[in-house]
Amino acid sequence: MNVFESFRIALNMLRLHKLRAFLTMVGVIIGVMSVTIITMISNGFQVYLAKEFSKIGSDTLYLSYNPGRLKPGETLGGFDGLTPEVIELIRKRVPEVAVTAGYRELGQKKATFAEKEAKEVRINAIDPAFIELNSVTLKKGRHLNQEDLAMVRNVCTISDEVEDILFPSGDSLGKLIQFPGIVLEVVGVTEKLELMGNRNTKVCFVPLSTANQKWVGDRRVDLVVMKAKKGEKPNDVMDKVWVTLMGLTGNKAVFELESSENVLKVFQGVVGVAGTLLAGIAALSLLVGGIGIMNIMLVSVTERTREIGLRKAVGAPRRTILLQFLIEAATLSLVGGLIGMGIAYGLGLGVTALTVVKEFPNKGGLPLPFPITAALGAAAFSAIIGVVFGFFPALSASKLDPIVALRTE
Repeated sequence: MNVFESFRIALNMLRLHKLRAFLTMVGVIIGVMSVTIITMISNGFQVYLAKEFSKIGSDTLYLSYNPGRLKPGETLGGFDGLTPEVIELIRKRVPEVAVTAGYRELGQKKATFAEKEAKEVRINAIDPAFIELNSVTLKKGRHLNQEDLAMVRNVCTISDEVEDILFPSGDSLGKLIQFPGIVLEVVGVTEKLELMGNRNTKVCFVPLSTANQKWVGDRRVDLVVMKAKKGEKPNDVMDKVWVTLMGLTGNKAVFELESSENVLKVFQGVVGVAGTLLAGIAALSLLVGGIGIMNIMLVSVTERTREIGLRKAVGAPRRTILLQFLIEAATLSLVGGLIGMGIAYGLGLGVTALTVVKEFPNKGGLPLPFPITAALGAAAFSAIIGVVFGFFPALSASKLDPIVALRTE
């Protein structure tokens, strides 16, 4: 008997005992399905992260101030954290940086016009260069400019959703919006800003100087965003920026400086490791499925004792009996793995369609690429599980005495 004949007999046994075979394969089906779908989700989020970071470019750098890095008793002398002066110093000392912009988050505040209110409007105090770095699209009017920053003007640009709430007729340009503590003139309306899943589309951009001097009363900057010149390596530019900063603080590392490329690698690494761990945990159900296969193969050996005896009586060697039952166990497990792959593929299509409808994490949804390699690997592993757990029943069948087996009722 060759391998193909053993495989044909294995398929016949599946057809003869459909319900029993299916119940036996449930553990393998769940295991392969879980491993595949978790890998799909992990890959999907990694693709999503890469796509989102591509919007800002791999040559974008982020600088923030972290005084928590100071040792007990250490001081910085006259250094007072990130301020507009630090931004100007970077522009002068590091010519490899093409664009430098300051950013400050003022939280969510209520905006009012006449009797209308827009709650939870996110206030972003920015340097005009921030618009260029983040590709903010203008719907009408104009962006904030350097003159607004220098003249400390009470102006702002609002997102189209804020306009829809406060100015249903669309005549927002030139109107005065009241915020707690300040009144701002609308000079432009932007399209919805969506980045890294942040979909609070009620946004207001204010000149950084206006926010600091007329609203909150200090000169702080939360984040400095920079873009390296074309042809410059981000890591080399980061080194030069770091040297400049160390001159301000007396070589005290109270800053956090990263590139979007490095941040992307960290995020993708975390997602990848989490996906691998979850897939590994899910794969444990394959062992449960393997135990089920061992159990059913022992039952099969008992039911087919006379058949085994007859085969041995007509000259079938032990290795043929062993091979037949091993192939049956592997086939049972492999079919379960293929079913699990099919279910995972269908679920992936369903999840993708659902995320598109729900616009999560963005309008394009979350595409889940089918991991052919991982799926085939899981299916092959399931077949190996079948061989491993089917070996003992197959060995028991091959050792049966043909005379005793033929006498069995």
